[in-house]
Amino acid sequence: MTGLAVDPVDRDGLFDYLVTAALAGRADGVKRTVGYVNVHVANLAARDAELRRYLNELCDLVYCDGKGVGWGARLQGRAEPPRMTAADWLPDVLKRFAVPNEGGAPLRTFVVAGKPGVVETAIANIEREHIEREDGKHEHGKLGPISVQHGYLDDELTEHVLRRIAEERPDVVIVGMGSPIQEQWTLAHRDRIAAPVVWPLGATFDYYAGEQARGPEWLRRIGHEWAARLLADPARLWKRYVLGHPQFLLRALLNRRATENHE
Repeated sequence: MTGLAVDPVDRDGLFDYLVTAALAGRADGVKRTVGYVNVHVANLAARDAELRRYLNELCDLVYCDGKGVGWGARLQGRAEPPRMTAADWLPDVLKRFAVPNEGGAPLRTFVVAGKPGVVETAIANIEREHIEREDGKHEHGKLGPISVQHGYLDDELTEHVLRRIAEERPDVVIVGMGSPIQEQWTLAHRDRIAAPVVWPLGATFDYYAGEQARGPEWLRRIGHEWAARLLADPARLWKRYVLGHPQFLLRALLNRRATENHE
């Protein structure tokens, strides 16, 4: 995909991979790293060699996080990968971490993300609103053990976070600083992050904390929530979407032609 490899994994496959990698890492000490690609990330990677290195060399699994990536795949004559966005299922994956397998201990999660207080608010909201019983009704409940650190890190605070992670030994570290900062931070420190799985996840916790509003359900269902985000914050996002989407699709088309010319 325009020089980036994307795994054709769906939501359940991603959850299974995260849990399996975390449990295996407890036993064998192998570290695995997960990433995602959407149009914005792909455009950043086109001019950022470190981000490309993160996605293509450090990551063990990279999933599709946007409808635009599917458009690009079709332009290149490839199958469209399953489209996912963590804003749709953050409560579900955290619930899966709480019960990774029958009778097993919950996974320990360490979240480095957001402004001070954002992740704590998001987790409280998820526990209050998104814990469901098997009959589909909501009930109050607790997730697995989750440690929290805000994502505005300087060198000194980074050292503090790395020491905390080494002491607490979480199974999964979620990093939410926005791209490409979260990927650059992970790439720079992955060797010292003492956790089986590291997973940059963007600003997902902001949605559940009420810091950012989501688009309407019908737009989300068809994979075009970006349009609602653009309308809500055009001054900040117009370049990302109005210019970024055509740039990405043009690169995808040129990549296909270049590939065909070399065959």
